Formats: sequence, structure tokens, C-alpha cells
Amino acid sequence: MRILVFGAGAMGSLFGSRLSIRNHVTLVGRREHVRAIREKGLVVRGETKGVFYIDAIENVGEYEGYPDLILIAVKSYDTEDAVREIVRRFGKEIYVVSLQNGLDNLDKMKKHLGEDRIILALTTEACTFSRPGEVLHTGRGKTILGSLTEIDMVEKLREELNLVGFEAEISKDIIRDMWRKAMINACINPLTALLEVENGRLKNPVLFEIVRKVCRECVDVAVAKGLDIEYDDMLKEVEEVIDATSRNLSSMLQSLMRGRKTEIDSINGYICKVGGEYGIRTEVNDLLVKLIRMKEARR
Repeated sequence: MRILVFGAGAMGSLFGSRLSIRNHVTLVGRREHVRAIREKGLVVRGETKGVFYIDAIENVGEYEGYPDLILIAVKSYDTEDAVREIVRRFGKEIYVVSLQNGLDNLDKMKKHLGEDRIILALTTEACTFSRPGEVLHTGRGKTILGSLTEIDMVEKLREELNLVGFEAEISKDIIRDMWRKAMINACINPLTALLEVENGRLKNPVLFEIVRKVCRECVDVAVAKGLDIEYDDMLKEVEEVIDATSRNLSSMLQSLMRGRKTEIDSINGYICKVGGEYGIRTEVNDLLVKLIRMKEARR
């Protein structure tokens, strides 16, 4: 397949590198990253090791031809601009895969594309951006795919991901799974970003009590929205992720460390917004949103 990765940060670069083993992949990224890849190839260290010689461009206007699908890996606050640019360049019949955090990406994409062109991908792979031209694959995980309507491309993508070394499966309820992943992020990311600590530090009894409260609010909102999610199961999953990624730095902390905006509005902020629509109190989540915004303002 011809695959265009729009947003070659850490995760986009990781998926692009491995997919390039069997497919023609082009990365769209920042100037410094693109220049480094063109000069020396994309270096991936850690769980994935190698130098991948992949086409890299700075904007979709440079892309020649028409891709079979586009993998969107930009931050959630850039989603709508990215989709708008993609539609302007390739039209509305293009398949688009959202490999992103947050709960509002689907809403943004549906403004410009039909449901039969949108695929959601949720991953627990862990990756950090080392320097332009190099990323570190810090932990293996699973990738779950799904769509709102039946799309043959979902199975084709699952097959390709598995063939190049990822563990991918198709979800029976991608919206529920999207919320579960977002709730895990809501419990882990803001606290680690505020305290500037690895994920494992949240097992401290005082901090884990805050995690419990965040999780409780998240589940209350999800249930009000009609999702079948149990609090005890959700908290157990959060704890398992903390244990499995104990040495990792959350994506939100990495964003702050690099002086960039976080995705707080698409995670905890979105949960607060939906909670308000259903009359569910989200005081702890709301506080975390305010604190992260204060920290962003100082970057």
C-alpha cells in the first residue's frame, strides 16, 4: 500500500518505520526531522531497532500521487487543520486513520469526511522523540482498530500491522475502547506532567488516591453517556498500565518538557465538557485541566 503518515512525531515515525518494511511510506513532519531523515534515514532505537530510509516531506503539497490511506498522528488540537488540508489535497474519498489521543478527534474528522472513510486506531505502544531523525521505542503494546461503519480497509490495515511486527486486532466497540484509553490517559498524564515524574510514581498512596478520584469521575461521565464501563474494572486497568509503563514519561509530560502545548482539552477537558452536559460533577478533572493550562502558560 501507499501510506502517508501525517504527523511524523514519535508515534507517527514509529508506525511509519515499521509499515515501510512492506509498504511505500511517506512521512509528513517538521522541517528539522524531515531534513535529518532525508540525510541519514529514520533511526529507531529500543524495542524496534534499525535505520529506515523513508520518503519525508514537510507538507502534503509535496506528495506525488494518491495514497491508499493516510495515518493521522498529529496532536488533537491540530486534527481539524490536518483533515482540512488532507481533503483539500486528496478529496473526500480518501481513507483516514486516526492514531491519536483524545476524545474529540472523531467529531473534528466527521466535519470533513464521511464515517465510511474514517478508521480509529488506539495503541499502547510507547515511543519518545529523541532528536530530529531519531525516535526511541520504549515499550511494546497492542493496537486496536475500528470504525463506525463496516470498512474493508480496517482488516487490510490490521493484517499489514501484524505482518510488520505490531500486535493489532479489531475492536467490537471502538467508541467504548476509545473512551477507556482516554480515561487511562486522564488518570495518568496530567498528574505525571504536573509533578514531572515517571508513570510508576503514581503508585504512591497519596497520588493513587487522586487517580481513584479522577477515574471515578471519568466512569460516571462515561456511564451517563451510555457506555458500559465498570469503575472497578477501569481502575484495575489504569493500575495495570501504570505498572506496565512505570519507567515511561507520559506524552503530556513530554510535551511540556519540549515547551509545547498539551492535549489536556481533548482528554480531561473533554470529559469535563461531557460531564457538564449530563450534570455530572468533575471537580478533580476540572482542577487538573486548570493546573495544566497554568503550566502551559509558563512554557
